[in-house]
Amino acid sequence: MSDGRKELHILMEKIYRERGLDFREYKETTLTRRLCRRLGARGVKTYDDYARILDHCPVEYDKLFNDLLINVTSFFRDEVAFGTLRNVVLPALISRGAGKGQCLRIWSAGCATGEEPYSVALLLLETLGQIISQWNITIHATDIDVEALNRARNGVFTAKEVTGIQPAWLDRYFVPKGNNFHATQAFKQLVAFGEHNLVCDPPFYDLDLAVCRNVLIYFNPALQNRVLKGFHDGLRKEGFLLLGKSETPMGETAALFSCIDIKAKLFQKK
Repeated sequence: MSDGRKELHILMEKIYRERGLDFREYKETTLTRRLCRRLGARGVKTYDDYARILDHCPVEYDKLFNDLLINVTSFFRDEVAFGTLRNVVLPALISRGAGKGQCLRIWSAGCATGEEPYSVALLLLETLGQIISQWNITIHATDIDVEALNRARNGVFTAKEVTGIQPAWLDRYFVPKGNNFHATQAFKQLVAFGEHNLVCDPPFYDLDLAVCRNVLIYFNPALQNRVLKGFHDGLRKEGFLLLGKSETPMGETAALFSCIDIKAKLFQKK
């Protein structure tokens, strides 16, 4: 192992030991690219020097995590994926759930500031209409970024952030206040936000649908397989898994899922 890689591994061990966030199985190329910004900002050239900065300036951890935990998201990000959710997945789940106590259990993993699980909730509201009150629906939305989760719980978005929402839906489920749009309480209550680490925490179980988009791309292959096995274990029979554009079950996990729509990256538990 080169000196640079050894220093990087030592730094990741330090972060895990002192702050509990585990980046040890993230792709090295991703880590080095993002750490480079922090080293440059602090005027140091080695990971050892940066570790000393973390010791003497603990607030640097917050700036580091802002760079490592990139929360790029938006409402209905990727029209193909959400079109498939609306036209294929939700009708199938509603048909199945109608005969099983009208229950739906969904997990949005790596939800960032909440646009993804709120988008799923919007589709459910529009699909079920007034009878949604007769259903027992839980949308678990999780992330390791506590600050992002707090923003998500507030349900407050700027005009720019809600551009992906149809105007009629925006009028129905949001209240304009100043320059922002506030999700209504009836809308927000469909989503339960909570802290969860895909690297080390157990998955949710009895799931009808798991949505994990553009998270696996940051993990090395071994961690990707472990997380995908967790989704497989957590899904009910024939439950659905929606991944990001560049993500596909590979290797030993390829046999765990059937591909329903490769363009939408929709898979189903075998």
